[in-house]
Amino acid sequence: MMLSKFHHNDRVHHVRSLQTMLVGIDATLLVGLVTIIGMTFHSEHLRQFIALWLLSGAAGWLISRERRHALVLDSYMRAIIAPVTATLIAALLQLIFFNQLNILSNFLILATWSITMIINRLTMRRRIPVIQVGTMGAIRATYPHDQRIEYVPLTRPEDITLREVDALLIDPAHLPSERWLDVVSHAHTAGMPVWTPTTLNEEIRGRVSLEYLQTAHMNRSYFKDSYAPLKRVLDLTAILLFAPFLLTTLGIVALIVLLDAGRPVLFWQTRIGQNGRPFRIAKFRTMKTDSEAHGAAFARTGDTRITRIGKVLRKFRLDELPQFYNVLRGDMSIIGPRPEQEAFVQEFQHSIHLYPVRHWVKPGITGWAQVRHGYAAGEDETIEKLRFDMYYVKNFSFALDARVVAHTLWTIMTGFGAR
Repeated sequence: MMLSKFHHNDRVHHVRSLQTMLVGIDATLLVGLVTIIGMTFHSEHLRQFIALWLLSGAAGWLISRERRHALVLDSYMRAIIAPVTATLIAALLQLIFFNQLNILSNFLILATWSITMIINRLTMRRRIPVIQVGTMGAIRATYPHDQRIEYVPLTRPEDITLREVDALLIDPAHLPSERWLDVVSHAHTAGMPVWTPTTLNEEIRGRVSLEYLQTAHMNRSYFKDSYAPLKRVLDLTAILLFAPFLLTTLGIVALIVLLDAGRPVLFWQTRIGQNGRPFRIAKFRTMKTDSEAHGAAFARTGDTRITRIGKVLRKFRLDELPQFYNVLRGDMSIIGPRPEQEAFVQEFQHSIHLYPVRHWVKPGITGWAQVRHGYAAGEDETIEKLRFDMYYVKNFSFALDARVVAHTLWTIMTGFGAR
C-alpha cells in the first residue's frame, strides 16, 4: 500500500485491487515452490512435506498478523516476519515428525517468499494518508512529522469513503460535529485506526507519552495477556532449535572470560521480575570482582570497573547469554523489559510515575526499550526508557516481538547502546 497520494476513488480502488492480486501471487508461488521441493523427497514423504509447509505457512500468517489498530510504518521488515515465522514452525515440525531437517528446502522457500513479499511492498510504495477530520488548525503544529505520512484535511464527510482511508486523526479538544460521528463509528467497526495527535505520535516514535497517562487508567485487570502462553511456547521452541549454537557459544565465551579475568566466570545478581518477584539472574562476569563493594551502581560509558574483554562482551550483548537458563526456569522471557536491580526498583517505584507497570510482563534478555534506547544510567534516562517499556506492555503481541528480534540483530551487529 504505497501510493504517494490518492486523487480519485477509482485509482485507490485499482491500486488496492492490485495489492490483493500480488498477495495472491505470493501465496501461489509458495504453494508451487513447496510442491516442487516436495517432489524431491521420497514418494511417501511428499504429501506430508507439502501439508506440513502449507500448515506452517498458514500458521505463520495467523501468528504474525497485527491484531491491533496500527499503521504499517515498517512494511519492509514486516514483509519477512510471516515467512521467517513459518520457516521456524516448519523446521520444528520436521524435527518432530521426520526426525530430520531439510535446511536447503526451507531456505529456498523462505528466500522466495520473502523476496516476493518485498517486491509487493516496493511495487505498492506510497506514503500513508492519515485523514484529518475537520480543519484542526489549532493543533497543526503538534502533528507528528514523518516522511511516510501525509495529512489530508477534510471538511465534509462526503469528501471521503472508508476504503480510501488508512487512519482518521481527530483532536479530542475539538471534537467533530455530529455529521462525523457516523464516519468515526464506522471506522472503529471496520478496524481502522482512529488517532489523536498524542496516540499517533506514540505509534510513530514507539514510545508512550507518560504525561498523558493517569494511574487510574492503568488498571492491571484490563491488561490483555492472552499472548503470554504462546510466548512461553515460542521461548522454549527457540531455545530447542538453537541449543547447539547456544551451547557452543556459551562454552567459547566462558573460556575467554576465564582466561582474561579468572574465576568466577558467571556473575549472579538479584533482579526484580514479573509481578515484582525477585529472582537471581546469571551473566558472564564483565566487571572486576569488587565492582559493587560500595553498593549497586549503574554502568556508565568508560566505566573503569569493566574488564578488558568485558567491554567487548557488553558491546555485543554476549554477557547476557547465560540468561537463557533463566528463560528455561520461567523467570524471564527472551523478549521483555530488562529486569532491574532490587535497590533501583525500590527507588524508582516511589519516584517515577507508573514505573511498576513494566512488571506486568516477564522481563527479557532483550526488549523494545533495550533496542530503541539502550542502557539507562540514572533516573532521567530510566524515565525515557520507561516510555518504551510502556509501549511494549501496551502493545504486547507477537508482531511487536518480531520487530524486537529484527532490531536486536541490528543492535548486536552495531553494538548500539552498550556501556
